[in-house]
Amino acid sequence: MNAKPTRTRFSVLTLLFVVTAINYMDRANLSVAGSHIQGEFALSATQLGLLFSMFTWFYAMSQIPVGYLLDRIGSRWLYGSAIVLWSVFTLLMGLASHHFFTTATASFMMLLACRALVGIAEAPSFPSNTKIIATWFPDHERARATATYSSAQYIGLALLTPALSFIVSRWGWEMSFYISGLVGIVFGIYWLIAYRDPQHSKRVNQAELTLIRQGGGYGSASQGTDNRVDWPSVRYILRQRTTWGLFIAQFAASSTLYFFLTWFIVYLEKGLHLSIDKAGIGAMFPYLMAMAGVLCGGTLSDLLLKRGRSRTFARKLPVMTGMLLTCSIALVNFFQESPAIAIAILSVAFFANAFSNLGWVVCSDVIPRHLIGTIGGFLNIFGNLSGIASPIIIGVILQRTQNFQYAMWYIAAVALAGFLAYLFLVGKIEVMTPPEGEQEAGKKEKFNTPSNA
Repeated sequence: MNAKPTRTRFSVLTLLFVVTAINYMDRANLSVAGSHIQGEFALSATQLGLLFSMFTWFYAMSQIPVGYLLDRIGSRWLYGSAIVLWSVFTLLMGLASHHFFTTATASFMMLLACRALVGIAEAPSFPSNTKIIATWFPDHERARATATYSSAQYIGLALLTPALSFIVSRWGWEMSFYISGLVGIVFGIYWLIAYRDPQHSKRVNQAELTLIRQGGGYGSASQGTDNRVDWPSVRYILRQRTTWGLFIAQFAASSTLYFFLTWFIVYLEKGLHLSIDKAGIGAMFPYLMAMAGVLCGGTLSDLLLKRGRSRTFARKLPVMTGMLLTCSIALVNFFQESPAIAIAILSVAFFANAFSNLGWVVCSDVIPRHLIGTIGGFLNIFGNLSGIASPIIIGVILQRTQNFQYAMWYIAAVALAGFLAYLFLVGKIEVMTPPEGEQEAGKKEKFNTPSNA
């Protein structure tokens, strides 16, 4: 009698869920502590804005090199080391207080340096998540698995932000960084001990390996056996229309996310004229709806695939429907005097945005396994360019117009651009295999590369 497949892949998914929640806790702690830091060191709004943006600049710039490293040395050591490092730098931010530095300028420079280092250290996170999911899960479970770990970011925003606020109000802003950092260091060490790829795991049986392999995961024909990165193949992938469709869509989807990460509370206070207490309560509804949206989108995609629909239909339907419905965010312009209705519209729009959050799944569907880290780095750059550009653009719009109406139209327009990118640029969802000439060029390039390069 054949043994039943083990469920080790779901234990791996639990690890990804926890690390994603820690990841977003470490992104949110600065925004929670920001006003206290500004008051203690007498920072201007410009200086505080620079501190907020420091993470995204260095996070985006690090994507390509860490993606290359991911494809070279694998997820276990790179990701585990990254978790420990970003947690150490998070903890060190608490040491920037006036208790350790004699001048506000020195403290501010310490905060800037640590925040930049957190951005660099977190760079492997989502490319690693994508590669791990593509390795451990068969096709028909991949979107749901991605949605599950992605939902942790919204849980982090909805639940951990109030917890960090409580810590700051009771024990000071430094303590929020100490606790966040210590939690991450402990988990990073546990990751290094617990995580293994399928071929090295002692907890997976042959039946589960066969299930994964037959579904296009580890050891499948689509994965290939050569794990070395060849740049001619990378260049070929980057020339494809589908690749640029994914990049544009990732920028569009992330633009909405970064609105909710940056300007959302300000909009509730100044656009809808809510008190800070009511704004804090009102903010929870869109975050929770987004969590539901990412789970529904991934579940629907896998369900369609399991029921025999093509991969192209199963992936594109949630993405395009979600992006089109995200455009409804502009309707809040007609209900600024009715905060309850406006928050309901925002909740629907954020649900739709999260529902479309399959960019990393599609990346794992169309990119050869040995290039996911490298191409995923490019994809993450485009996603995080929106974290640099969109908050600034919204700020310029507000400065010029003194209201949020054109800002909402901007977000809707970018979401529409993402929909059009999938409609006209993203073709059939299948692995993009470089032609033989590109592969041969890659082999010659690797052959001629010194072994110690």
